[in-house]
Amino acid sequence: MTVGRTVGETVRGALRLLGELLVAAGLMLGLFAAWLHWGTSPQPTAEQRAVNEQILRAWQARPTPAASGSGSDAARSAQVPGGALALVRIPALGGDWQYPVYPGVSAGELAKGLGHYPHTAAPGAVGNFAVAGHRSSDTGFEPLADLPDDIRPGDAIVVDTPGQEYVYTVDATERTRPGDVAVLDPDQGRRADPARRLLTVTTCTPRYGSSGRFVVFAHLRSSSARKAGA
Repeated sequence: MTVGRTVGETVRGALRLLGELLVAAGLMLGLFAAWLHWGTSPQPTAEQRAVNEQILRAWQARPTPAASGSGSDAARSAQVPGGALALVRIPALGGDWQYPVYPGVSAGELAKGLGHYPHTAAPGAVGNFAVAGHRSSDTGFEPLADLPDDIRPGDAIVVDTPGQEYVYTVDATERTRPGDVAVLDPDQGRRADPARRLLTVTTCTPRYGSSGRFVVFAHLRSSSARKAGA
């Protein structure tokens, strides 16, 4: 009886310990998930905010009138840090969320902001203004880390250029294959009206992989002259 009781107590103790370990592991996983969502929120660093301010100052230093097309904006952007075409704000990702858009989608552009796909429309122009950005990276520069969870149809995406502010409205989101480049077409690969002013944002999915792409489709809702100092 004594031996049986001892074995039973040992088994019960082991099971109790295993249960405690499983609870602790679950707690740790929960905390890790929370850290991924909130602890690494892609809000601009002080250094990034300084770059944004530098871009704004460079735009303001060349107060040539902004034409309705993108030519004037492009000429002024060529003289700013990195040749930034625009500054993008997505309020759904945070009140301070703002990053530059640079021409091209090479590793260099994506390491410091969003990248503008060559041969797609300019900001605010007719056609598809298409940009890309990181959800995860080796350097930790991940401006679109929260994109899939925190953006919905109806949300605004604000694109500031040297002379104009363009407000786009999100129409839909979609997960696609990496090779699905049709989303960069003037009709966004989904038969949208190519005569409209559209915006497409692409990023990798899942968060720490690249087996797919997460895509945001939007259309231009309004545009206005950007206020000096804004």
